[in-house]
Amino acid sequence: MERLTNLLALLLETRSPLTLVQISGELAGMYPETAPARRAAFERDKAGLRSIGVPIDTEIVLAGPDAGTSRYWIDRARYELADLDLSPEERRALQVAVAATRGGSGSAQDGLWKLGVGVAETPSAVIARLPSSPALAILREAVSVRATAHFSYRDRDRVVEPYGLVLQDGFWYLIGLDRGHGEPRTFRVDRMRSEVTLGDPGGFERPDVDVRSILPRDPKQMRIDEAAPDAVVRVRGARSVFVERDLGAERVLSAGGGSVADPQRWIEVSVPCENREAFRSWVLGLGPDAEVLSPPDVRADVIGWLTAIIADPEQPDDVTQAVR
Repeated sequence: MERLTNLLALLLETRSPLTLVQISGELAGMYPETAPARRAAFERDKAGLRSIGVPIDTEIVLAGPDAGTSRYWIDRARYELADLDLSPEERRALQVAVAATRGGSGSAQDGLWKLGVGVAETPSAVIARLPSSPALAILREAVSVRATAHFSYRDRDRVVEPYGLVLQDGFWYLIGLDRGHGEPRTFRVDRMRSEVTLGDPGGFERPDVDVRSILPRDPKQMRIDEAAPDAVVRVRGARSVFVERDLGAERVLSAGGGSVADPQRWIEVSVPCENREAFRSWVLGLGPDAEVLSPPDVRADVIGWLTAIIADPEQPDDVTQAVR
C-alpha cells in the first residue's frame, strides 16, 4: 500500500512522463533491483491502480537513449473528481450511508462536505449489520492506557502487552508482546476464545515500533526479512514450468528429467519461507507435485501442519481428502 500510494503521488506530481527506470529511481528501495522482477512488480501496481479507477496514461519513446521504452503519467483532469451534480435524493442516500457505516466520524462528514452534502435535516433511524467484535473496544482501551490484555487463544491463556490494532483483509489483529513467549506476536481478534480482561493501566512501556512491521502486509508474502534462509523445494511435472516462470530462473538450483513436456521433469528451487503460513499455502497449492527437502525444521513444520489437518475432525471431508 505504501508503494502504491507513493507511485500514485509520483505520477500525479511529475511534470513529464517517467520511464520505469526513472520511477524505480524516484521510489528508491521500493522496487526489486532485477529488471524482470521490477517489471512484474510495476505491472501489478499499475493494474491495481487502474482497477480502482486511476487513469494511468502510457506513451512510447520514439527517439533518444530511451527509444522504444514506455513512459507513464496520470492526467489530473481525468483523475480528479468533477462536480457530481447530485440530486436531493442522492444526497440523502449518501447521508444515510454515512450514518449507517461511519457514525460520528469526522472524516466521513468532511467527505460529505466536499461533495456538497450537509448534515441531515432530521435524524434517521438506520439499521446496519457491520462486522465487529465486542473485544475491540476493550483492546483499544488496553492500547490507550498501556494495560495488559488477558484472553484465551488457541487453547492457551495469554497475557499480552498490546502495541496496537491493525485491520488487514477484513480482520482485526492485535499486535503486542506475548509475555508467555517473550516476543511480539499477532492475534486475530475474532479467534479469541474468551472475554478480554485488562490489567492495571501503565502496566508496561510500549516500545517505539511500527506495528505494521510486525504483521506482514501481504499474507501471501513469503519473504519478510531478506537475511532469512530459504527452503529448497522439489517440484515435478508440468507444474515445474510454472514455478520456474513465477520464481525466476535464478532460483532454480538444479533440474532433470528431460524437456518441458516430459512428465518426469523436475526442478529444485530456492523459496522464501520465513512467513510459514504463506509458504505452507504455496506448497499445498502445488499438490503432490511439490516436496519440501530442506531445511529440516521447515520440512518438519509442513509435515506436522498437513498431519494436523488430516487429524482434525472439524475439517471438511473435501479439505482432508485434498491434503491426503
